[in-house]
Parts: sequence; C-alpha cells; structure tokens
Amino acid sequence: MRVQLLALCLALAACASAPGAENGPPPFTQGQMQAAPTPAQDYAISVDAPAGVYQLDPRHASVQFRIRHMGLAWFTARFDTKDATLSFDPADPARSQLSASVTADSVNTGVEGLDAPVARALGAGAIQFASTGIERTGRFTGRVTGNLTMNGQTHPVALDVTFAGAAIDPLRGANMVLGFSAHGEIDRTQWGVNQWRAFTGDTVQIVIEAELVRRAG
Repeated sequence: MRVQLLALCLALAACASAPGAENGPPPFTQGQMQAAPTPAQDYAISVDAPAGVYQLDPRHASVQFRIRHMGLAWFTARFDTKDATLSFDPADPARSQLSASVTADSVNTGVEGLDAPVARALGAGAIQFASTGIERTGRFTGRVTGNLTMNGQTHPVALDVTFAGAAIDPLRGANMVLGFSAHGEIDRTQWGVNQWRAFTGDTVQIVIEAELVRRAG
C-alpha cells in the first residue's frame, strides 16, 4: 500500500504477557492464519481498477491500536485525524506507493485525562508511514512494508492488507473508491515509547479500515 494505510499507522502500549497468552494467535490474525495462501499462478497480476492517485476519505476510515492491560482485557483507542495517499498502478499493484499519517494529538482513548499523556508519549505531532515495497500474497491480499516515523525515530514495519473491493460512488463525485483493511504489530520500545511498562507490554496491534477516493483529472 502506499498502503500505508493505513499506515498507517500507530500506536502506544500493548500486549502484557498473561499466562498462556503466548500459546494462542493474536486477535485479528486468526482468519488469515487459517486460510491457505493463494498460489501466485492462480491470480492475475493486473487489477480491474483505474490507475491514478487516491486520497483517503477520513469519514470512511479508522486507525485504531489495541493494548492488553495487565494481561486482562484488550484496550482499544483511535486516532481522529488521519490521512493517506495511494499512487495506484493496476497493471502491477506491487508498483503502487502509499503514504499515510495520523496526528498523535488526535488520539482518542475514551478515558478522561488519558489522551494528553498518550499523545506526549507518542511524540505529539505527526506519525508518518511511507511504503518501501508491496508484495502480493493472494488474489486480494498483500503485505506492505515501509518506514514508520514516530517520537522522532524511524523504523521499518509491515502491514498485512486485504483489498475489500472497488466501486463508483455517485455521492463522492462519481469517482472510483477503493476499500482496504490492514493490520500489523509493532514493538513500541523501538520508537522509545517506554511509558507504563509496569502494566502494559511492548507489542502494539494496529488495525486500519480505509476507503480511498480517486482524484479527478
């Protein structure tokens, strides 16, 4: 992705190790782990959607991260300000490019008084993702690798992406709209986000849903 998209991208906190937790698959990956990969020869390289630059529709997108608290329930928060741009090559989607960002100050934990400390821990400002490669893993799936910049540091990350489909939307200028879902994991300590480790772990799950609208012209 310039599936960056989600990129895309992006988070704090995480999976505290509960007894037995390491024995099961992490949430959001079970369906993908059970599904056998599609052999490369079973799907065409090209995709039936127009080339062009696609912009995220923030009204139809979400960027969430999940944290396991004290080895108990999963705590979910979101970013309210997000953006992404996809330069889409339908002849070979692997040549597409994605860039995405969220604003740390827009984090919404749903807990009074917690948003500001979380934003500071993430470095405030923008959290940015820029794709460096896209690999097709199936007819409608792929893996997007790229660089994630957060808290003043940049490190590589990978997102597993599912193409949800394409449609012309008369309510969005009769333009083509592409839909994607993406998820991935990061170790927050790589970016120097070390707060609250007494009761949260280091793994952060990122979950993205996104619709991108083709720019006219």
